[in-house]
Amino acid sequence: MKNLLISIIVLSFSSFSLFANDMAGATVSATRPLDLDVDFQTSYFESKPWVKEFHYVVVVNKANSGKDAQTIKVYEYGNLIITGSVSTGRDEFEAAGVHNSKRDSWSVTPTGYYTPSFLDKNHKSGAYAGKWSWLVGGVKMPFAIFFNGDIALHQAPKGTESALGTKASGGCVRLPGEIASEIFARIEETQGSRIPKFRVDGTVEVDLKGHYAYSDAKFSALIIVKNKVLE
Repeated sequence: MKNLLISIIVLSFSSFSLFANDMAGATVSATRPLDLDVDFQTSYFESKPWVKEFHYVVVVNKANSGKDAQTIKVYEYGNLIITGSVSTGRDEFEAAGVHNSKRDSWSVTPTGYYTPSFLDKNHKSGAYAGKWSWLVGGVKMPFAIFFNGDIALHQAPKGTESALGTKASGGCVRLPGEIASEIFARIEETQGSRIPKFRVDGTVEVDLKGHYAYSDAKFSALIIVKNKVLE
């Protein structure tokens, strides 16, 4: 009984420590995260050949209106294979306590071109959580694909699914469960790939001879977050 009690105490403190340090889904900054005026058109697969070198291109439109508002589109070597609704950030400054946030933060999903930095199938976050969430390690963010600091694509937390299609997150891109799991599995399989180097503004990097520069041991996925109202 004594050993069991000690184990529970150790587990509780471990969960609290991880919970306190993990701010996944929030941007803790004194200034609003920068939004770049980036775009993506299917014509880019031809006009920007480096884009087609990625196995997958994931396009999120965080616009609040228009026919493509709050949507995700996934292309495999230029062919559209997945579409669905998302929830991006609420796009505002939120003081600690608002939406159960643990710190002052910006609920912004920054626009730009990115590639996954790491994947975590069973991630839990301490950025936004209820009073007792630390007991279980934080809010569940299944199938998390981190691509910009603490910002990730992930399955919508339980109880938030009805908000898909609206700006409702703390900064991450929330996805329907079936889409989140499929994208996660597909991108995970590309680990260790050689991909073109590019900048967050969507321009490709070249060497002194004008050839594309490359990075090794990466995920072959290009994630684009744009803010374009399409009529």
